[in-house]
Amino acid sequence: MSAQELSIFTPDNGEWRKQSGNVAAVRDAPENSPGVERDARYLVTDEKFEITEIPAAMSKMGWHKSAALLRKWFAYTPKNQAMDANQKADGFTKDFSSIYPADRVDTSSISLDWVESFPRTKQAFSKLGETLYLTTSRAQDELVRKVYPYREKRTLNALEACGGDIAKLHRNFQFQRLLVDTTALEKAEQFFSAMLHHGKPDDLAGALGGFGMYAAVAEANFRPGFFGGIDVEVTKVAIYVKNPYSFYDDATEAGSQYLGHWNRDGICLVPEGFVAQRAGWGSWSNYVIQPEGPYGRTFWPVHNSDFRRWQDVHNAGGDMVLYSDYRLVKLSPSIKIRVKK
Repeated sequence: MSAQELSIFTPDNGEWRKQSGNVAAVRDAPENSPGVERDARYLVTDEKFEITEIPAAMSKMGWHKSAALLRKWFAYTPKNQAMDANQKADGFTKDFSSIYPADRVDTSSISLDWVESFPRTKQAFSKLGETLYLTTSRAQDELVRKVYPYREKRTLNALEACGGDIAKLHRNFQFQRLLVDTTALEKAEQFFSAMLHHGKPDDLAGALGGFGMYAAVAEANFRPGFFGGIDVEVTKVAIYVKNPYSFYDDATEAGSQYLGHWNRDGICLVPEGFVAQRAGWGSWSNYVIQPEGPYGRTFWPVHNSDFRRWQDVHNAGGDMVLYSDYRLVKLSPSIKIRVKK
């Protein structure tokens, strides 16, 4: 493939800087093995790059939480891989034939205070604690389903019922959510039109990509209703972050998810790479990029599949589900619903 000019974006003092670059020439014979996509192995360059160098690059960019999470993923042995989309999201396959080890449900790496230190998440937290948002039609249907098994009680303390286990709280009592930054691919599309919503590359995007903030029942009261049924009043909810940390690729997507171009100094984003993947144009994002000017070091394309191959070769690397701590929110007004006896 001959060199082709394109626009790329690289971090510079906390802002995304646009500059020109070129697709690097490639050969049919391998020269070195950077450990990324096959098409990027045949480069006319003496540089080498391994995906295990990405955490150090993240640290250089100030993405310290991102670096810590990825180092934790690399350090886990034996390998732990999500086998389907359900296991990626919740830690177990749809048919329960594969379940993550208990230590792959991580409740210590992400704190709600840290997540809320980014302004866009404070807005999401406030919205999720509003009774109006918690009582959409779909949320009420889910809420009825979750509290129905407890209709014979007078009061419910969901946190006590779950023994303080937030994963169990999520399974048994979660009824509403709000997505922040959506998926990595959608977020990248938004970035090119709205500069990642907030104009700067930050550690939150690096650590969690798109993630969800969730609301679960924390406290509720039950009493017999007039004309039959049980009246339920939810007075408090628990709000927390849950996010899968996995390199599983959904078979419905167009190829393995593109995670940006990387080198030892950090990341660059290539609009054409995201657009090509979304449109199903093939391997556009598989080629190395060489920016022009003083920042002309080679950047290698990185995809989910690179991490999967690394897992298979080294029998290491642990997919996990991340939970933050929770925060109780007293509802005003409370949520009132009726369930059948």
